Amino acid sequence: MPNVPIGDCLHVYLEIAEEVNYSLLHNNRELLNALTLTKLVDRPLRDIAIRVELFVGAASYPYRYTHALLDEVQLALAPKVKIPLTENLPRSLRERVQSTVYVKVTCENETAFEDTRRVTLIPVDEWLDDTEKNPWLPSFVLPRDPAILKIINSSRRYLIGIMDDPAAGFDGYQESVSRVDKQVQAIWTALVNEYRIQYINPPPAYSEQTQRLRTPTEILNSNSGTCIDLALLLASCLEYIGVYPVVVLLVDHAFVGYWRSEGAHDHFVSVKTIPPTVPGVGSRAAREAALPYVDAYGWRLTKLNYAEVMAYVTSGHLVMLEATYLTAAKRFAEAQEQGRANLRSRKEFDSLLDIQVARMASPPVTPLPIVND
Repeated sequence: MPNVPIGDCLHVYLEIAEEVNYSLLHNNRELLNALTLTKLVDRPLRDIAIRVELFVGAASYPYRYTHALLDEVQLALAPKVKIPLTENLPRSLRERVQSTVYVKVTCENETAFEDTRRVTLIPVDEWLDDTEKNPWLPSFVLPRDPAILKIINSSRRYLIGIMDDPAAGFDGYQESVSRVDKQVQAIWTALVNEYRIQYINPPPAYSEQTQRLRTPTEILNSNSGTCIDLALLLASCLEYIGVYPVVVLLVDHAFVGYWRSEGAHDHFVSVKTIPPTVPGVGSRAAREAALPYVDAYGWRLTKLNYAEVMAYVTSGHLVMLEATYLTAAKRFAEAQEQGRANLRSRKEFDSLLDIQVARMASPPVTPLPIVND
């Protein structure tokens, strides 16, 4: 049988997004949209080797894979391509950088495919602000940021005063529901009285669908933040003390909430009851939402779950806080009142992200290892 060029035996289809975001790679999203091998001959193909490299500055981040015997007609490899993210450069990137992804496929010691594609590396703190990507927002809740410990240390003396107990400390859900509220109130009071945070517009992102998010350290250093910055700051503080936070996204707004007891959260996780007002399959509300009836991400509630969210809020199990009231030195009770009022419109509601459930997912949505300047 005459020798057949390897390019006539194996077809390689490659598709790469124009933009690559660190936060998505951190959460096991694919670097490549598609890398598919298609066998064009009847016989098996042997010794297939895949090489993928993402270039960041002078450094390269490689992926290697070998497939000893390709007997199936088609092999999809994009989900297997994982890039190491341990170096400081991609974790400290603050501006968009033009870079490249190099892909090479060899088969039976011959090159079947080789290409270099240009990509834009999006800064680590740039969040893709759309419903498709928002399940990964919990990665921006950063309880181990050094600023969080500073805030908690400042909050303790307010907690002592609120509880009228010199031994008072942050112990999460170990005590009563009212003590949980007082712990959150102490953090709120410390932020209002000691940090004097001002509202500010987001830093430039040079894209209509992205927003730059400030870390807790950046918020305290500048004494400024947006609604979502402040929501993530409060969520980070709550997670640090063992109180389960949620982040709520509306159309053009974000705020924060917290579960008042572990029991209520366990009830939520187990989905023991479903409010009777949940839109039925094929109902007008379900059609208008244009979303899957069962969300793929267990830590996210969408428009279809609006009634379930409201049921927990009206029963007192879930407390909402308007985070921007920090910038107006509003009382804790006022922040609660406005947080609840934020949920007055089903149409404005986009999603609720439960941080604790995200952390328990498989694989978990973990905090980004952002390198502060």
